[in-house]
Amino acid sequence: PFHEISFYPPRGSPRHPGLARTVHFLDDGKSIMTGFLDSKDLYSWTISPWRENWRAKLSTRIGNTAWSPATRLLLVWNLVDGVDVYHIVECPVFVRKLRVTIDRMYVCQVDFGCQGVLAASGTDKGKVRIWNMNSVEQATALTHG
Repeated sequence: PFHEISFYPPRGSPRHPGLARTVHFLDDGKSIMTGFLDSKDLYSWTISPWRENWRAKLSTRIGNTAWSPATRLLLVWNLVDGVDVYHIVECPVFVRKLRVTIDRMYVCQVDFGCQGVLAASGTDKGKVRIWNMNSVEQATALTHG
């Protein structure tokens, strides 16, 4: 049966004023990472006992994220100009941008495939873009309809 193993935020800690948009398990499930939409905050906590590992203020909003444990890369759909790529060991370090022209501020899906070698994102124009993360070149764009 399922039961609550912990409580977020830890009882007695200040509440975060932003909208928690994404959450990922890290370190084989021992930690979580949460991204907040408008505040641009990214946090990591150890689950048991609750302890903040790190926090970072990103330069853009966090619409959606994808985490690759194999490469320790984080994709962030930024609602401005595409997908920001961060490498995370102790804290997020910006690596590169995968440019997507965004006309409407729709939150689009991002994801990894092939152990982090491929990255995919939706677009607000109904396309799916796939990048090779080794060459950082767009491998293909799929069009709906």
